[in-house]
Amino acid sequence: MFRCLAACAMALALTAGPAMSAGDDSCRDQVAAAFIKQRASRAFSMVAQLKAANGPVEITVEYLPPDRMRQTIVAPGQPVPLETVLVGTRAWSRQGTAWEELMPAIAQTIIAQVREAVIEPPKNVAAFECIDKVTIDGTEYLAYRSIEKGGGEAKGSEITRPVHRTIYVDPETGLPAINIVAEDAPDAVPLFKAVYAYPTDLEIEGHPDAPLARIR
Repeated sequence: MFRCLAACAMALALTAGPAMSAGDDSCRDQVAAAFIKQRASRAFSMVAQLKAANGPVEITVEYLPPDRMRQTIVAPGQPVPLETVLVGTRAWSRQGTAWEELMPAIAQTIIAQVREAVIEPPKNVAAFECIDKVTIDGTEYLAYRSIEKGGGEAKGSEITRPVHRTIYVDPETGLPAINIVAEDAPDAVPLFKAVYAYPTDLEIEGHPDAPLARIR
């Protein structure tokens, strides 16, 4: 269970970045610049809601580059949150009990995913269209939208709709603020929604005295 949830949840968090599509090069460059600036931040966090087959999943990830991460997953059928911490080359996890240190192979998987998410430059950045300024809950953002898949194509007996990724950037800081993936339909429930924050006092510590986890 630790192997699947710890690694898979990090992969889900990585979907916060832009993906392949077609659009305007200048808008794509602005989105890329925002995520590059995010990687240069002292620390940042992401609270994401993911629409899954068995219900909504909430993932909270805090990053303290270059090698510290804390993650909490709340999922249907999971009575207590799953927590994972990475510090340097070691990782720990718990689910309502005492902390256990993850096996080195699992820690290395998490390290690789954190490196891709936090340290390495974004790859295959989508080409976005600029959709000017948008106000959400009284705050004004610069907005960028891409069409990632779908497009009114027939799939069996259903008609698929285009799926847009919309990135909202704070015009004052130039940092990503909100990331939403949703079908192009009125009142569509987001497939993925992430809200970013940039705390100045974030600290992440490991649990060096925790026992090594048994293989599950």
